[in-house]
Amino acid sequence: MKINEVIRKFRKEANLTQEQVANYLGVTAPAVNKWENGNSYPDITILSPLARVLKTNVDTLLSFNEELTDIEIKQLAGNVAELAQKEGFIKAFARGEELIKEYPNCDLLIVSIAQLLNMYIHIQGVEDAKHYEAKIIMWYELVATSADQNVVSMAIVALVNMYAARKEYEKAQKLLDKIPPLGYDKQITQAILYTNQGKTDEAYELYERMLYKDANEINSFIQLILNQLIKEADYDKAEKYANIAKQTAKLFDLGTYIENTPDLFIAIAQKDKKRSLDSLEKMASGIDSICDYMKSELYSHIKFKESSDSGMVQEMFKRGIESDKELEFLKGEVRFKSIMKSLSK
Repeated sequence: MKINEVIRKFRKEANLTQEQVANYLGVTAPAVNKWENGNSYPDITILSPLARVLKTNVDTLLSFNEELTDIEIKQLAGNVAELAQKEGFIKAFARGEELIKEYPNCDLLIVSIAQLLNMYIHIQGVEDAKHYEAKIIMWYELVATSADQNVVSMAIVALVNMYAARKEYEKAQKLLDKIPPLGYDKQITQAILYTNQGKTDEAYELYERMLYKDANEINSFIQLILNQLIKEADYDKAEKYANIAKQTAKLFDLGTYIENTPDLFIAIAQKDKKRSLDSLEKMASGIDSICDYMKSELYSHIKFKESSDSGMVQEMFKRGIESDKELEFLKGEVRFKSIMKSLSK
């Protein structure tokens, strides 16, 4: 809640008029009116007496103690993402910065906004990226000492990746060493407990969530190995891993888009126009079915929320193709232009 909203709320709860608050503080009623309308702010020397008049404290007045629910955090971060897609990175960054100033003690919100903005820097090819990255690093460092270990881990992993990209490997390793090793998975214990209690639907849902998460992680690990093999030009082995990745995606109903990604990696590395265009076409057509995993029998007990991921993925896919210099060898092809046209719809 913004300070003007807090002042108005507590003034009304105390049954005080703006004139009464003004008289207590030795200011004018129009000054109080401006505070409540957000047109100006009370001087820092007035904060303590203002808090006393409103029967609260300075921390509450400045929303330092205000806690956001997970749903509110998700909605606010989603608004930043939507702004980035519709109006561009600069406006999204300004909104994200504004929210962090408004909720400086909400570590999960800060790390969520930092992750989103860091992603859009690369998607949208932002000018003066280093300026914005410096601010994002500052936010990550701010929450890297959070009391919430999950937030700490998220912040440290992000910082490690950013430092590694800058070839600051020693700094990255020191941060990575701060993350404690993972213990026995709490979710497994919980699922077993549900089973023992006869709560089979709850147990199924937990098992299926773990299955879906691990299937995606396995696919990601295989693709990381595949990319390493491509760097070493070991294409025979790369083909083997590409096939495994495709089978994994198909086996666990991860979708056509993910299924065809490995072929694209190899095709681009080998400058194979036909295979690259075949893969791009399959991936583009597979975007519409990117949420089909929600209908899979493998995950039938999971209560998925309605998602508009396909539109976001389509935009990210289009921008990624446009900015990828490795695809320059395709950009004069008729089929490539047709793919881009289909992604613009």
